[in-house]
Amino acid sequence: MDREIAKAQKILKSFTQEGVDLASSSSSAESNTSKKSKSRPKIPTEVIQQAKGLAIFTAVRVGMWVSGSAGSGVVVARLPDGSWSPPSAFSAYTVGAGVILGADHTESVCVLNTDATVRAFTQEKFGFGAGLSVTAGPVGAGTASSMHDAKDPVWIYAKSRGVFLGAQVDGTRFNARDDVNETFYGRRALHPR
Repeated sequence: MDREIAKAQKILKSFTQEGVDLASSSSSAESNTSKKSKSRPKIPTEVIQQAKGLAIFTAVRVGMWVSGSAGSGVVVARLPDGSWSPPSAFSAYTVGAGVILGADHTESVCVLNTDATVRAFTQEKFGFGAGLSVTAGPVGAGTASSMHDAKDPVWIYAKSRGVFLGAQVDGTRFNARDDVNETFYGRRALHPR
């Protein structure tokens, strides 16, 4: 759990203090060469302040016609007094099929905006989905945007490294890592709640 907590701290810092690198080209009026400038969008402070919880994790995905993804992280919840709960470890696995090729590594922060989405991380979940995914180059920023619909139960901020192209149908499973939680907290039969 210590590694998961350290990893989560680093990821959260990269999205809140450092921001996500987005390279953009600009040309100089004095020369024909193009320079790269970097903007660093961040998760707005207000978003974190109003969140009911945060799920912070990494995942590695590989595929060629069939894809697989595995990841792990921690989830914390906002307590009634406004402070944050101790972390609970979880894992996520995805299997997909479609027109897929590549490999990537993703760091994500899920801002959980409702009590129901926080509770979803306290029990095993399985779901199906479909989507189009593109990751190219050293960093591809996912939804690192300040535009949100207040009705959305989850806002996902993600950055990926690698090359991955695909359109797929997939199934995802989230599990609480009871063994990790029990070892870290020194208690048996400890539930993520």
